[in-house]
Amino acid sequence: MDRARLLAEAAEKGDKLKEAQRLEMNAEGYVEAAEFETAIAEFDKARTAYNGLIAPGKSATLEEAVAARTAMLSARKQVKGLAAPTGDNKAEDSDKLLREFVKRKATAKTGTDTAEGKGPRKGSLPDLLAKASSAETGATDAMAGREYTPGKALFNQAEKLYQQVAALQAKIESASASKKAVEDSLKLADQAFKSDGRPASFERGKQALEDGSKALADEELDKAKGMFAAATEAFAKAQSEAAAANDFAAAQEEWAKTMSGADEEALGKHAQSDWNAAKKKAEGAEAKAKDGDLASATGEMKVATEAFKAACGKALTAENTAKASPVIARLEEAIKKKDKFLSEDILAELEKMIPQDARMAGLRSQVAAVPGPKKNLSVDLGGGVNLELVLIRPGTFMMGDKDAKAHKVSLTKPFYMGKYEVTQEQWKAVVGDNPSNFKDGADAGKRPVEQVSWNDINEKFLPKLAERISKGSTPRLPTEAEWEYCCRAGTTGDYAGELDAMGWYDGNSGKTTHPVGGKKANAWGLYDMHGNVWEWCKDWYGEYSGSDVSDPAGASTGSPRVLRGGSWCRDAGGCRAAYRYSLYVPEFRNYFYGFRVVISVP
Repeated sequence: MDRARLLAEAAEKGDKLKEAQRLEMNAEGYVEAAEFETAIAEFDKARTAYNGLIAPGKSATLEEAVAARTAMLSARKQVKGLAAPTGDNKAEDSDKLLREFVKRKATAKTGTDTAEGKGPRKGSLPDLLAKASSAETGATDAMAGREYTPGKALFNQAEKLYQQVAALQAKIESASASKKAVEDSLKLADQAFKSDGRPASFERGKQALEDGSKALADEELDKAKGMFAAATEAFAKAQSEAAAANDFAAAQEEWAKTMSGADEEALGKHAQSDWNAAKKKAEGAEAKAKDGDLASATGEMKVATEAFKAACGKALTAENTAKASPVIARLEEAIKKKDKFLSEDILAELEKMIPQDARMAGLRSQVAAVPGPKKNLSVDLGGGVNLELVLIRPGTFMMGDKDAKAHKVSLTKPFYMGKYEVTQEQWKAVVGDNPSNFKDGADAGKRPVEQVSWNDINEKFLPKLAERISKGSTPRLPTEAEWEYCCRAGTTGDYAGELDAMGWYDGNSGKTTHPVGGKKANAWGLYDMHGNVWEWCKDWYGEYSGSDVSDPAGASTGSPRVLRGGSWCRDAGGCRAAYRYSLYVPEFRNYFYGFRVVISVP
C-alpha cells in the first residue's frame, strides 16, 4: 500500500491522485470504526487506484537505481537522530503486507492527533519520517526483486522526503532556540522587579510564550515564531516598565513605613484634616497605579507621604512644644562648647519632638556651623575610581561572644571606615596590578581584591594611598575592636541583620566573590561586613583580657594577624560579628582574603 501510494505520488499530482487518496481516507475511516475486513477491501481499491497511476516510463538500469540510492543516503545523513539503514528488508506476500498495513493504522499512537488515535498529522515530522522510511523500505524491497525502475522512483521519493525532514528539523531547532531566548527574557524581566506585582505586558509575554510553546509542540512553526516574537517584545516592554514599578513599590513602602510609625492619637487631636488629605492622596495614587499610570502614581504617592510626614510633624510639635525648652537649652550649651557630635545628637532628639517649631530652622543652621569632620569622605584614586569612607563616631560596645570573655570596649576617637571592601579596580589604581583570582568578567573591577597578604597591604597599598590624601590623615587597617564596632553598628546579636540579606557566604555565594555593595548595608551604611572576603585587621592575634578597655590595639607581638567577617566560602558561623580567624602569618595570601581601609580624622 505504502509503495503504491509513494510511486503514484511521484508520478501523478492531479485529480486522479486525489481520488486515490480519497479511497485511502475512506479505508482509514473503516479502521477507526474497527471494521477491518471492509477496511482491507477499501485499501485494496486504493492500492489498485494508485497502481493505475504509475506510468510505465523508461526502464531504469541497476546503475541508475544505485545512484538514486546513493543520493537518498546522502539526504538521509542530514536527518538528525536517524539510525543507519540495515539493508536486509525482504519482499513479502502482498495480501500479508496489506493486513500488516491495516494493523499499523489501527494501532497508530503518534503525532499531533494522538488523542484521536489518527496517527501523525500530514506534513508533521513523524509523518514525513514515516513516509520517507516507507519509501526507502519499498525501494530496498524493489531492488531485492531486481525491480530497478520502481526502486529508482522510490529512492528518489525517499530522498525528497528526507530533505523535507532535515529542513523541518532545522526549523524546529530554530524555533526551539527562539523559545529558549524568550525563556531567558522572561527570567530577566522577572528579576528586574523588586515587588510581587507584574504589569500587563509581563502577563501578555507569559501567555504568548505558552501559546508559542504549544504551537512548537504541534509543529505549527510560523505560528510559534510569531508568538515567540510577541513574547520577546512583551518581556522587553515589561523590563522597561520595571523601573517605574520598582519606584512605585518603593513609594508604597515609604508610605507604609511612615504610617506605621505615626502617633494616631496626636494626629487626631492636632492634624486630623491634614491626615485625611494625605490618605486621600495615597488612595488616588493607588487608583492611578491600577490604571497603569505608574509615573503619576509614584509622584502622587510621594506627595502623599510628604503631606503625611508634615501632618505628623505638626501633631508632634503641638504635642511637645511645652516639653522642648530644657532640650533646646542643652543644645545651645553644646553649640557653645563646639561639641559637634553632642550637638548633632541633641538636634536629632528635637527633630523627633518639634520638627515644625519655628525655632528649628535656626537651630539646624547653628549645628551645621559647628566645626567637625564630614560624614563621608571620598578619595580620588584617578581614572574615575574613588575610595568611599563613612565617618564612625566614638562609642562603647560589648566586644566578643557572650561566653568567651565578652568585655566593654570604648573607642574615644572618630575615624573613617571604608564603605566597601577594597575592590580590584581600586587596588589596580593605587598599586598598578591585580593579584586576584576572580578577575574575569565585566564586573571583576567591582569585586573585592583578594590574594593579598597583610604585608602586601601595608607595604604596597597603604603607603601609595597616603600620597593621595590630605596631610594629617593616615590610612591604615582597622584595629580588631574598630572592625567589630563597625560590623555591629549598634546591634548586639551574631549579625547586624539577616545574614542572607547582608552577606555572601557558602550558603548563597555560588562559590565566588561578588561585586561590593550588592547586599544590604548595616545601620551605619557599611557593606559586606559579613562575608564576601575575610578582612585583615591591624592587630596581632591575642587572647582577650576580659576586662573593660579603651581604644585597644591588640597583642603587642605574635605570629598570626587577625582576619574578620567570614567569606564567600565560609559557613554562616564564621561570618558572625564576634568570630575571630587567625591561622595565618602576615605574608600569607589566599583567594578569600581581602581588606577595607581606615583613615584617621585629623
